[in-house]
Amino acid sequence: MSRVVLPERFSRQDRIMLTKDDLDAPAHLQYEPIGTAGQGHPSDVREFSSLREAVHWAMNNEPPAGMEAVIRANSGAVLGPRHLEEIWSSLQGP
Repeated sequence: MSRVVLPERFSRQDRIMLTKDDLDAPAHLQYEPIGTAGQGHPSDVREFSSLREAVHWAMNNEPPAGMEAVIRANSGAVLGPRHLEEIWSSLQGP
């Protein structure tokens, strides 16, 4: 089973380990106000059939002004902008 592990520059608490099953499971994306840590008024939820698709969407579409993409994986993991860049890079390969 392959895993995507976010690098050491994230604190232990911030690191997330995702399995292939996580990447293939449904996920949803919301845009939240920058810097509010979920305390602002988020956008409507956009559902994706896989976490891979949600990350692809987040990395290839401009967020609304003053907002940032946040993805909630089927496993319950919450992936903010810092995580999304690393996951996107790992999905692109060497």
